[in-house]
This record gives sequence, C-alpha cells and structure tokens, in this order.
Amino acid sequence: MSLILDHCHAVIDGNREFLDASIQIDNGIIKNVYPQTSKIKDLPKEEEHINLGGLVVMPGSFDTHCHGIDSLNFDTVDKQEMDQISYEFAKDGTTSFLASLSYDLDEEGMKKQLQRFENYEAPYARFEGFHLEGPFLSAKHLGVGDPDKFRMPDSDTVRSFLDVSSRIRQMTIAYELDGAKKIGAMLKEAGVKVMCGHSDAVLEDLDENVDGFTHLFNAMRSFHHRDITLVNCAFMNKWNVELIADGNHVKRNVLKLVLNNIDKDKLMLVSDSSIARNLEDGEYMFLSKPCTKKGTTFITHDGHFAGSVVSISDEMKVLYELGAKYTDLLLYSSLNAFRFYGLGKRFGTIEKGKYADLMIMDEDLNIKDVCLKGGLLGV
Repeated sequence: MSLILDHCHAVIDGNREFLDASIQIDNGIIKNVYPQTSKIKDLPKEEEHINLGGLVVMPGSFDTHCHGIDSLNFDTVDKQEMDQISYEFAKDGTTSFLASLSYDLDEEGMKKQLQRFENYEAPYARFEGFHLEGPFLSAKHLGVGDPDKFRMPDSDTVRSFLDVSSRIRQMTIAYELDGAKKIGAMLKEAGVKVMCGHSDAVLEDLDENVDGFTHLFNAMRSFHHRDITLVNCAFMNKWNVELIADGNHVKRNVLKLVLNNIDKDKLMLVSDSSIARNLEDGEYMFLSKPCTKKGTTFITHDGHFAGSVVSISDEMKVLYELGAKYTDLLLYSSLNAFRFYGLGKRFGTIEKGKYADLMIMDEDLNIKDVCLKGGLLGV
C-alpha cells in the first residue's frame, strides 16, 4: 500500500522540523520526505494523498517498561490477549513496546511467558521483546512488590531465562545485592541491557555493565548531599534513565529539574502502565494487591504507586507544558530508546528507509490517528 501524508508538521529528528511537509510511504516504509508539500511534482497520481491540514507527525513512541492495559497483565496474557494489547497501545501512539514481566512471577511462571512469546509477532504495535523487572530486587524499595517474592541474585536462574528466550532485552536488578555483578556480566555478554532499580545502590555498587536506571526517583534511595545515590548518578549523565512523567510518580517541579539538567539523549519516557490503564475509576487487583484507580493515579491500599494509568503520549503533554520542544519529545518518547536497544537504524526518525510508524497529533499532542505498518489505524 502506498500513501502520501500531505501538509503536515513533520518532526523529523531531535533537531529538525518541517512545517509543511509531505511524507511518502510505500508498504510501511518511508520512501521520501518533502519539506514543502506545495513544491512536490511528478508523483504518481494513483497514490493516495491524505491532507493532514497542519497536524503534527512524529515517530511512534517506544514504551520499554509497561505491564499491561485494559485488565490485561503481561505476566498472564495469552497470544490473543497480547494481540489486544498491541491494538490498545497502538491507539495511544505506542507503536513499539517491551513487555515487562514482574517480580510477582515465580521462576517457572517467568519462563512460561518467555517461551510462549518466543516466536510471536504482534499485529499492531510491535512487540520488541521482554523486560524482566526482578526478581533480584531490594526489600527496602518494594513499590507494590511482595518482599517474599524478591530473591538474591542467582546466575543459574538467569541462565535458565536466557536459555528459553532470545527476546529478553532488559533486566532490572538491585545492584547492591551480593551476586548482582556476576549477573550483570552474564546479561551484558548476552546483549541484554542491565538496569538498576528497586534498589538501595549507590555509585560504589555499580560497575561497567550497568546501562541505566529504572523509573528514576521511584523505588530507589532519594537524592542525597553526601551519598551518591542512583538519583545523584542520573545527573552525572553517564547512564540512560527511564522517567515516568505523569506528574504523579515525579512531581512537575522535579520533572522540570530533570529537563534542565539531564542530557536530552539520556532520557527515555516509560509508562510503567498497569492493568488499570483505560479502565474506569474503582478498585482492582494488581500484582496480588488491592489498588484504587482515581483519575491519573493507581495506588495500593497501603499507599504505594502500582504503576501508572497513562500512555507515553500523555506524558509528552506534561513535558510539553513544562517547556519541552517537539524535537525534545521525539528523543524522549522514541529515538533515545530505539538507539539504546540497537533499533535506531529503522525506527525513531522520519527519514527515507525508516519504518513509517507514526503518531499524528494536534498541536497540543492529542492523538488524531496513527500510521502503522503501511496504513492509518483510524483511531
């Protein structure tokens, strides 16, 4: 299928915007980008032209830390339910995702899900692999976790995960735990990103295998003027950083501090979305705990955030209100993560040869449609 998106405000990459562009797409691949629609000549007349009337077009977002949506949890979904998640994510502009498996799963449950989706291809938003959030985490920084489900690092367990799946992209570890460094080395050798989170670690606990930090500020030791905590480390601009920018997990004044002081190419927006995303306000069970959804929060009865209920496009609006430019938001929502996971050659910018996985938005970043795998989703 071929189509041309005319008269759009195309956010090309982290530096460039074309205010009246046309994007030519052929079989899901960007064939050409024209900076000015009015100057295009000699295109095949049989191609479908869609006049976007100045709507903003950006690469679709890549959510690398999310647990589910619409009552569906990656810990337990089957392939039909994963198809549904793929569609629901795509509607929000999330065109690629990692499925986060939680510390609530035991070893056999984790391996079951890894094996189930080893050869799975999603019909809408692209399933790019797994993020394992645990089980080697700190009981001091539980979040919604059950301390009885957390374990000390065990290389045999990690080897068993790697043996059943080639699609593990990331693992979150509390790096201060005995044995964590050995696991970090194993994961690095296997090409898996090592993220430190749900952790009491400080700078001295880290080594060369740590790639970044899971949901900055949340489930880790706070910023300190003497200890160099993970929060302190994030401001050193040596590691990539996940950020839940819903305005709840991290308040807006602190988000502003992050935008002003952490390098633009280090920040990766993640939703950490839970089963309550897209659901009405009310009471729900998540990770074996009763939780309350109210507005944009989802909180356990003992007062911990149980993930979020927002999409990355929702978080982009928050950062836009705080002064982030469209080109910045492209980095945070898409390109930084694609580069981090080695996918930047085909995703994350609007350029010839890239996949035409695109968000179409108004100037306030409300999703109007999504281009994915060669056509418009029609949201």
